[in-house]
Amino acid sequence: MRELVAVARFGGRLYWRDKVALSTSVALSLGLGIGLPFMMAKVQPGAPGVLLDTHLGLLAMIMTLTAFMQAAITLTARRDQLILKRMRATGLNDREIIGGELTNVAAQSVLLALVVCAVLYAGAGLQLPRNPLVLVLFVVVGAGVLALLGAAWTAVISRTEMAATMCMPWFLLAGVGAGGFGPVLQLLPSWVGTVLGVLPTSAIAEGARFAYTGEGDVVLALLKLAAWAAIAFVTFRSRFRWEPRKS
Repeated sequence: MRELVAVARFGGRLYWRDKVALSTSVALSLGLGIGLPFMMAKVQPGAPGVLLDTHLGLLAMIMTLTAFMQAAITLTARRDQLILKRMRATGLNDREIIGGELTNVAAQSVLLALVVCAVLYAGAGLQLPRNPLVLVLFVVVGAGVLALLGAAWTAVISRTEMAATMCMPWFLLAGVGAGGFGPVLQLLPSWVGTVLGVLPTSAIAEGARFAYTGEGDVVLALLKLAAWAAIAFVTFRSRFRWEPRKS
């Protein structure tokens, strides 16, 4: 456990010194998560339902950016730079290396999500959740599941330069399924909503909605996240590469 925490702390220091991560993960997440709900609050004042819907959809989207995409990009870069291989040679086991990296990514995602929530409470008039612990639970569990999915997704990423591009389909599907792009889903066939409803980001949005309003099936949302965690873990164990492909 001590080694896992040490790897996570080291990853955290690198994260906050990485200008690319700060611009694409931190700045973009805060800009989307705070800016758009503020705009909606100005355009449609006195409509808390619209503000909440926008916030929930964007919450799932920014967690995709900060957990799924950041995990995939970070681990792909570590792999291609042979950092993961060198870390294995230090005596750290695989669980400590990957666990530390994913713990750091998930922690940064949780931090940014909660900052967005706090700013919207203070400045945009977002209602306080009826059950804050449920909100925190889904943010934490959701970040962990998305980070693990990002680690598994590295199996289809050939090189670091392609990492962000290969993650974009997840980002777009998460945005549509969770409502981050507004009522786009209502314009699509009903089966599209059914399919996108099984995504982990939809489960995060559903659990967060339950925390705010008491509406929704929180148990089903947790089961969806558990299923995706199992899929991610099995895929990671069988397909994750510690070194770049040999040309």
